[in-house]
Amino acid sequence: MIESIYTGITGIQSHQTRMDVIGNNIANVNTTGYKSGRVTFADVMGRTLSEGSAARDGAAATNPKQSGLGAKVSSIDLVMRQGSLQSTGIDTDLAVEGEGFFVVGDGQHTSYTRDGSFLFDSAGKLIDPGTGMVVQGNLAQDDGTFKSETEDLVVPLDRESKAKATTSIHLSGNLDVSGDGQGEPVWSTDTSFGLPASLAGNASLDYTGFTSGAGLKVTIDKGGQITESTLNIPPRTFPDRLALVAELNAQIDVNGTLKGKVLFKADDLGNLILRSTEGGEQVQLSVDNADPNANVVAALGLAPQTPAPGLKASDTSLLNDLANVGQDLTDGDVLRFSGTKPTGERFDGIFTYAQGTTDTLADLLQVVESAYGGVRAGLDPDTGKLILTDEVSGDRVVGFDINLSLLDTGNGSGIFGDDPPFSYSTNTQVYDQKGDIHSLTVNFTRSAVANEWSWVATVDGLTPQAGNNGKAVFNEDGTLRTFEASDKSALVFQTGGGTPELRIDIAAAGTERLGGLTQFVSPSSVSVRAQDGRAAGNLVEVNIEDNGSIRGLFSNGESQVLGRVLLASFTNPEGLKRIGDNLFAQTQASGQPVVGAAQSTVQGRIRSSSVEMSNVDLAEEFINMMVTQRGFQASARTITTSDELLTELVNLKR
Repeated sequence: MIESIYTGITGIQSHQTRMDVIGNNIANVNTTGYKSGRVTFADVMGRTLSEGSAARDGAAATNPKQSGLGAKVSSIDLVMRQGSLQSTGIDTDLAVEGEGFFVVGDGQHTSYTRDGSFLFDSAGKLIDPGTGMVVQGNLAQDDGTFKSETEDLVVPLDRESKAKATTSIHLSGNLDVSGDGQGEPVWSTDTSFGLPASLAGNASLDYTGFTSGAGLKVTIDKGGQITESTLNIPPRTFPDRLALVAELNAQIDVNGTLKGKVLFKADDLGNLILRSTEGGEQVQLSVDNADPNANVVAALGLAPQTPAPGLKASDTSLLNDLANVGQDLTDGDVLRFSGTKPTGERFDGIFTYAQGTTDTLADLLQVVESAYGGVRAGLDPDTGKLILTDEVSGDRVVGFDINLSLLDTGNGSGIFGDDPPFSYSTNTQVYDQKGDIHSLTVNFTRSAVANEWSWVATVDGLTPQAGNNGKAVFNEDGTLRTFEASDKSALVFQTGGGTPELRIDIAAAGTERLGGLTQFVSPSSVSVRAQDGRAAGNLVEVNIEDNGSIRGLFSNGESQVLGRVLLASFTNPEGLKRIGDNLFAQTQASGQPVVGAAQSTVQGRIRSSSVEMSNVDLAEEFINMMVTQRGFQASARTITTSDELLTELVNLKR
């Protein structure tokens, strides 16, 4: 009978242990990363009164007779279910979603925790502020890869991002094919036909002997109206005459005074020609040296201070001699024209250019006469404009309208219209190796050639040493065909002050990430959408990504991976041992840890600006508490009842 007392004691002790675990769970209901415990019971080996007997003489076997000796605690298990995540807004607070533990160490011992309430100390170490233990991970190398060693995560808070020189830019956007409403270049009833004022000479290709201030002063006298400005001549050697012409025309394109008024060409004999874009006797052209000590005029092979007059055009004038032709017409080029008579009746036709056959202004006028019918076409002797005269009456036709446009066959021919060439500029910042900022401007000017634009680049308002001008040629559907510099070089600019020169590749073709240049009837919108340079910057913010990568954001917009928080997983995480301070230690039961990156080696995900809450379920714990209380009371009742029986037994002697 006395055994029942001891049996009740085992029940009391077991339920007391369970109550201890429940109380601990409830006490840690708000402990970050806490994992609740669970108690399981087992019976104690009972006392055998009889082993039972085998079947005999037709009698069945008998069962063993055993009386139990009570209960014991079989195990106290960790419940590793996921706790809910709470957002904190603190970048260094981390939570593990899924499997895995943070690895922390103090230089001698390594521990594991689900509590990610971390912060950076004054030395830049990512630590657990409650224990001072340092979070373990991999530090990043200069090339962005990670070291293989697992070590303290240290992010120097005074870290800087080095300056990087710009090596490439990408142009993207549209160039308005309508030229801001001007349309393609055309000849109309307002067009004055004439021969340009021109100067020709055998130019040198070497200008390295001139200083950057050397230039060509160009003067245009149009009936007493003087236009004068200076073209800069970059001090360098040009590979050929075409490169020289491209550079000189680029200087015109960025000169607000001379733009659209003069043009450089090279003839079949190799001469350099400077000509006006307007013709007629009222136009005179002359050149001189901008600096008396730099004879640029002689280097270009031109005649100084000698006015070259323009001339009137006549029926016998060659079309390619007209000031109205920007780039020579070639065999097969078609001029299409259409118009309306004073009566409103429409007329139209085409003129096909053929050198030696249909290459004069008279040939063009004859085709216009045939299309109109009953008129003579000619030029007004005073204005050089197209006039029509009635064949019968001899009276001049008034009130008619006509437009002539060039259908170029792709040979690079072009004409000038009545309006100045449309242009569009875009600007961006580029950086040298010291991080100094320079202003890069790219100016686009619509060419006399259809679907072709010339572009000129300047840096800080100065002409780069190479790659500063070229052409953008578009297909008929508005997509980009080619974009390249005239000298096939990258843009080269000497920044000065001992800083290495800038070499910038200018790209304009479309990519998977960025669009390219287009030429549609839509407002011009070209801009630099990407450039790879940057100034020096200071670390201003640190973010931790889902895979544990620590990314630093710098004041120059650069981001760098500085390190990586690692996670550890165990084959049996329930076998870990609590050691206090929300830490666990490895045991034989847990197995060896597998330490690696989140979302790859370890499948858990790291959530920044969040912490994992305790996984204690209060409702479950209160129910367990009530059940434990009843078990404790029942075990205690066993003891009191046994005591009463013993008392009754003692009283039998009375």
